Amino acid sequence: MKKDKTITIETLAGMVQKGFEGVDKQFMVTNEEIRFLGGKIDGIEMELMDIKKRLDNVVYRHEYEILKERVVLLEKKIKLK
Repeated sequence: MKKDKTITIETLAGMVQKGFEGVDKQFMVTNEEIRFLGGKIDGIEMELMDIKKRLDNVVYRHEYEILKERVVLLEKKIKLK
């Protein structure tokens, strides 16, 4: 024979409260992790800006090669005249 287990409103309220307490703790950890990741992202952004500043006056290899070929051609034309 099965015995029905009845739950009182107080018992149910306690169960719900415990569930919310767990969620609160988990949410607090998540906020700390988000703050930590936010700091990491800020650091990465600063490093990226520094790299971009350094690359502002850099000539790319393919551009250099094209210009080198053009100079060689111009020098040949000048020698022919």
